[in-house]
Amino acid sequence: MIEKKFLKAVKDFSLIQPKDKILIAFSGGPDSVVLSFLLKKFQAYFKIEKISLAHLNHSLREESDKDEEFCKDFGQKYDIPVFVKKVDVKSVAKKEKKSIEEAGREERYKFFKEIMEKENFNKLATAHHLSDLIETMFLWFVQGNKKGLKGFKPNEENIIRPLYYIKKEELLEYCHKNDLSYVIDKSNFDKRYLRNKVRLDLIPIAKEINHSLEESLLRLSFFQSVDEDFLEIYSKDILKSLQEKDYIDLNYLNTLHEAVKYRVITNWIYEKTRIYPSYQKMLNILKLLKMGGTKALHLQENLQLIKEYDKLYLNYTQKVEKSYKEYKLKIGQTIFIKEQGISLTAFKPTEKDLEEMKKSKCIECFDIDTDEFTVRFRKEGDRFLPFGMKREKKLKDVFIDLKIPKNMRNSIPLLVFGDKILWIVGYKRSAYYPVTENSQNLICFKVKEEQNCN
Repeated sequence: MIEKKFLKAVKDFSLIQPKDKILIAFSGGPDSVVLSFLLKKFQAYFKIEKISLAHLNHSLREESDKDEEFCKDFGQKYDIPVFVKKVDVKSVAKKEKKSIEEAGREERYKFFKEIMEKENFNKLATAHHLSDLIETMFLWFVQGNKKGLKGFKPNEENIIRPLYYIKKEELLEYCHKNDLSYVIDKSNFDKRYLRNKVRLDLIPIAKEINHSLEESLLRLSFFQSVDEDFLEIYSKDILKSLQEKDYIDLNYLNTLHEAVKYRVITNWIYEKTRIYPSYQKMLNILKLLKMGGTKALHLQENLQLIKEYDKLYLNYTQKVEKSYKEYKLKIGQTIFIKEQGISLTAFKPTEKDLEEMKKSKCIECFDIDTDEFTVRFRKEGDRFLPFGMKREKKLKDVFIDLKIPKNMRNSIPLLVFGDKILWIVGYKRSAYYPVTENSQNLICFKVKEEQNCN
């Protein structure tokens, strides 16, 4: 029965191809012993070019060195080359401030990768089986991890899991019938580890309720993976269209289904920052999208996600303090406004300048009889007169109309004459001193860097 399930998994998921060179992750336990035995037995049948064992001695137990010797003896008995390495995982975990389980896993796969690259193996076979799949799904379920609920796949990149259809008790029975010896890792019975607690306590209770638990969750894993794969691929295809922008267009995003929407945002945040937002953060983000005006959410201490009207963008926060500095600008002069990183020039225009002025928001002209102006930043009580209005309105409201983010408003330069704001530089000119066909005292102002004109 086990051999049929093994062969079925290989066939169903195309796990092995002729001339494959397979490295086996070998612990010496019953799972990896059966996997190695089966791959050796069917090596010629599958036309596998070579197989080898890789064993990492974690130095965590008194029996660790004996386990290593067992692996060497197993390889010699079945004529399978063995690669071994000894690592003090506990010291690595302490140094890198990781759990022993996490450090052990990382060291194992680092070791496997080194061998595969050096010895030219193209596949890594691991002994994960059906009972492991169920444990994994339970483990992630109790921790509230949606992605983990689908468990692992029979093949992921260059990793294959030929025991995917086989239960733990079937592996033990196979060892007994074929006189296959193996080692026992006593830590697998230590309930201080969450996985062990799930395996020893939760799953037996679940199997009392559903005697076909493994088969039921195997089907669930399949459909979860199918759905998840489709939604991920679809969401990433959508994200590709946003790659050239530093923001997400909410007018577009809000046309998408919630299932796609949060995946697009999650992947976008990860690609920009290498941070995966938690589920709670994603719930908060989805709520934020439904709110009006400007809203911000902290992803990390110095990183904000900002919803600004119809845009969603990321901002590494560096608080812009209100500046009370003022610049004086005379005709024929250029000043550099460091707060915004732009240059502003005042000049008497030519006919060519006037033509350019009609096409660009980087140039604004006024009919005004003076030779000196002030450039400053917003103050309490500032007001602005837009075209078409008889009365001034609050500068704050104009910023809102222009959709200028709150964190930028203190650094937007204002061109001022007397007590009148002539120009929100690069954004909007006021209705004061308009240019007409009869204007005699034209003075123009030009922002040097085009990217500062919105």
